Amino acid sequence: MDTSIISPNIPVDLFENLYSADRHRLRHNLKDNNYKFLGQGASRMVYEFDENFVIKISKNRTGKYQSRTENYIYTDIDEKYKKYFCPIVWYKESMIVMRKALPFTEMLGLSRGNIFEFTNIKPDSEFFQTLKKIAKHYDLLYPDIKTISSWGILDKKPVLIDYGCTNRLYDEYFY
Repeated sequence: MDTSIISPNIPVDLFENLYSADRHRLRHNLKDNNYKFLGQGASRMVYEFDENFVIKISKNRTGKYQSRTENYIYTDIDEKYKKYFCPIVWYKESMIVMRKALPFTEMLGLSRGNIFEFTNIKPDSEFFQTLKKIAKHYDLLYPDIKTISSWGILDKKPVLIDYGCTNRLYDEYFY
């Protein structure tokens, strides 16, 4: 197993099991081992792996695409913009492990809304303008980027926790 992408703070044995598991067996094992189910979208399921990490497991081809997109963005984006994204610590086709952030939906007790409605972020702010620029560059579905369910708090800062849906994907599978 290539451990070069694994942070030194992450237990390697945790990822050795993931590396050799297929997504169907892993989903079953996560349920059996009482990992906390956090939620799901149309194409991925999310589990708390421990207090520091979550794992997103693809349910279908669309989920694989979303995980691949998130991994691509996080590894490709300029360092100065990584602060806007929840860190990806490990990726394998059909699954991705990220740092665990506290979702805005959980923090605020809301399931819907726009991130800008619940923060002090103004449309003319650098944060807002940077997000629009990043969304355009990576063809990210902007309504998905600004929805409150795509955001969390990590190290006292807002980060995108779900950034795998592109306009192309939406047009092809969801529209």
